[in-house]
Amino acid sequence: MSVPNVNLFLGFVDSLDSHKDMDYITNNLEARRFYSSGKDYDYVKYVSSGSKEKIDFVAYSGNNEKSHGIFNQNGLMNEQDIKELRTNLRNTKSTIWHGVISFTEFFGNVNCDTYEKAYEMMKTQLPKFFIDAKLAPDNIVWFAGLHENTDNKHIHFSFFEKEPIRYRQSSRLKQYSQGFIHKNAINNFKIEIEKHFLNRRFDIVAHRQEIVKKTENYINFGAYMNKINKLIFILPEKGRISYDSENMAQHREIIDSIVHTIINSNKGLKDKTDKFLTILSRRDNELLKAYSKIKVDCSDKLLCDKCVKDLYRRLGNVVIRAAIDIRSKQNKLNYETNNRLIKKYIEKRKRKILLNKCMQLNDLVNREILSAFAEYREKLEEANYKRLVEEGFIE
Repeated sequence: MSVPNVNLFLGFVDSLDSHKDMDYITNNLEARRFYSSGKDYDYVKYVSSGSKEKIDFVAYSGNNEKSHGIFNQNGLMNEQDIKELRTNLRNTKSTIWHGVISFTEFFGNVNCDTYEKAYEMMKTQLPKFFIDAKLAPDNIVWFAGLHENTDNKHIHFSFFEKEPIRYRQSSRLKQYSQGFIHKNAINNFKIEIEKHFLNRRFDIVAHRQEIVKKTENYINFGAYMNKINKLIFILPEKGRISYDSENMAQHREIIDSIVHTIINSNKGLKDKTDKFLTILSRRDNELLKAYSKIKVDCSDKLLCDKCVKDLYRRLGNVVIRAAIDIRSKQNKLNYETNNRLIKKYIEKRKRKILLNKCMQLNDLVNREILSAFAEYREKLEEANYKRLVEEGFIE
């Protein structure tokens, strides 16, 4: 039996004004005070900053809880917002509902590890849940907070009605809704939460397509990413991993191919490289002509081939480091599951990691080329100076 990715607990506390049974009032007084901000340490503070004490009627509270802060449909709440919320909670005669949305460790770490993701989900899915629960979304005040005190990320939330809008047969006066919410509405909420994270509006595919569209003028991502992806799987797991290490000799061909693809796919980068290599080549040819006249070997003074080899070594190391980083990040996503949607989502995440790093790699290669060319210019000037000294033009 598979473990659900999303679990949901939902409880409620009535307004004690609607009860005449003193035993009921006595037994529920502390809970009502806690959830309606009737005491110094209340549920708002717990959701906002985490629990500092064990509270027996909040079985899921823990010590030293890390919270991302309290938010509502407008985003993170400031001090004034929270102050007004507490005032409304103290004054309301509405039932106050409170709940916890918890995720399996992997699902939560991948899908709901930031306030932004929790906020986007709650803002999108809560109104749908209210409708399923026969509540009017516009008549609801809600707040929530993402907590990370356990291995399983979880969201604490609470809501209440602004004013009574429901008529009942026994009274002509409008009344607040009763606390019970049908389990079908709760189960649908769980399903919609999971669907939201697997197919959320800021979909990875759309994001990837947007990035590719912006860059398609200067790089062939299909062939480029396939080469990087191949390199990830053939790189050694242990030992020294650099361009000139022995265990990398058999992989240099594909690394050189990746470097060549990066340079030639970016017109600006290719023009810069061609221009500088032309300068080096022209200088070497002039040197060969000069030394051939006096029949002296000057191969040790030639720079173009040396600079090309050094450039591919340097850029190769940039590519290798990028591939190792991609592999490390993708390995963290490895997760045994038979769930087709999760498998599909993991593959999307891995491809996004690959794409993002390929994008970064172009900038890294560009910077490395500029750095290399600056060094080559110094070598060129130094070599020219030495040649002039040898030829007697400078004493």
